[in-house]
Amino acid sequence: MHQRKKVLLIEDDQFSRFMMKEVIDMLGVRVDVAENGREGCDAVDENPGDYGLILMDLHMPEMSGIDATQYIRSQEPPNTVPIIAVTADVDYHDDTVIAKLGMNGFASKPVSPGQLMDLIDQYCHVH
Repeated sequence: MHQRKKVLLIEDDQFSRFMMKEVIDMLGVRVDVAENGREGCDAVDENPGDYGLILMDLHMPEMSGIDATQYIRSQEPPNTVPIIAVTADVDYHDDTVIAKLGMNGFASKPVSPGQLMDLIDQYCHVH
């Protein structure tokens, strides 16, 4: 059996980060954690093909999730890893708005274990 690709969780809130990481760990999927967009971009730069899914908070200090997504999408060759916005901000609970930002979808905070499982099942398979 092939091992699933890793999840990159980019979240500045310590409690949200802890809870989502715990659920992902329980699902048996490897997860790397970044506390802001800059750390997330560094992780993608270091291991561009490792991730099957990026869970991206939008509002973070140092570098926002929006700026981090633009950076990831601007790489050569283009990085097409699925990026899901994880946000409580209802302005971004809209597929059209999210698509314009270069993201593949959104999950409303708080993200349920079932939502995380569905996202991982959808995106973290190995071809």
